[in-house]
Amino acid sequence: AYEDYRKVLDRKDIDVVSIVTPDHWHTKIAIEALQAGKHVFCQKPLTLTLAENVAIRAACKARPDRVFVIGTQQR
Repeated sequence: AYEDYRKVLDRKDIDVVSIVTPDHWHTKIAIEALQAGKHVFCQKPLTLTLAENVAIRAACKARPDRVFVIGTQQR
């Protein structure tokens, strides 16, 4: 268990992260995960604002070698 998600992102033996934090953390962690070279699965809602959406799209374009998926298990 980690108290700081950044320690998980620093690990070289982890290839993918699943972001299931409260909604207001999704954008920050998703962008940092992409920057750390991780594949990302993120629960919805992905973002709370259009600006956050644009920021994640830019992070995805900067790392075209990474897979970014949004999903839900509610239905």
